Amino acid sequence: MNKTLLAVAAGLVLLAPIPSFAGFITGSVLNVSGAGIVGATFVNWQCSQPLDPACVVPPAGKGDFSVANSTGSFAVYNGTFGLISNINNGAQPLNTPFSLPNFMTFSLNNIVSIELTFIPLGNDTLSTDCAGLAHCTPTNSALITAANPGGVSAFNLDQNLSGTNAVFGIKGIVHNTVDGSVADLAGTFSTNFTGQNPQQALAAALAGSSKTYSSNLVLTVMATTPEPSTIGLAGLGLLCLGLFKRRRKDMI
Repeated sequence: MNKTLLAVAAGLVLLAPIPSFAGFITGSVLNVSGAGIVGATFVNWQCSQPLDPACVVPPAGKGDFSVANSTGSFAVYNGTFGLISNINNGAQPLNTPFSLPNFMTFSLNNIVSIELTFIPLGNDTLSTDCAGLAHCTPTNSALITAANPGGVSAFNLDQNLSGTNAVFGIKGIVHNTVDGSVADLAGTFSTNFTGQNPQQALAAALAGSSKTYSSNLVLTVMATTPEPSTIGLAGLGLLCLGLFKRRRKDMI
């Protein structure tokens, strides 16, 4: 085989798909549950999962969660536990990009971690007390920033048959520490205030540490970014093919 054919062969090999350790499958869903204390400007997660050794001594600023019914890239974590960092809107302001690395980590391994980057504002009817409303987004002067001049909360409080569901959205990035690949995440945190209307649920939340609530967090992988090594090798493959085409032109 002459040098020209070797260049073609090398280019084709380098353009072939490079398998990663895990990668991220678009549409993968991470479904977790735990407990947290919800306040006007914070969510403090609790160490509440039975048989979780990581929370025998609660880590500072963190709680735990269990994983179940997850799909795709997250299915391997079903039946296991992880740690989740508290959220405080002073450090993680609403409607403003920020970075909270290791927002979620998994006890099974240290390969995948989730970085929290954005918390959007709620979009129900705005009210300071939610009185008389079945669907309400609270406002609070403690939340006022340049990006949130109205002090709008992240929560939508939606009345249902059993009480009021409190939901807020999140965005983030999932990281693979082995191959360097990343993917965008979008999801929601939700908790139900059983037997309470939105006004009562808001009053309970403003009381802060008075009560804990079961919580669920669902994150969905939106898009995957190829790891840098794959991009580099693909570029090298194209370069080899380019050199081959140039050499053929010189020979004609």
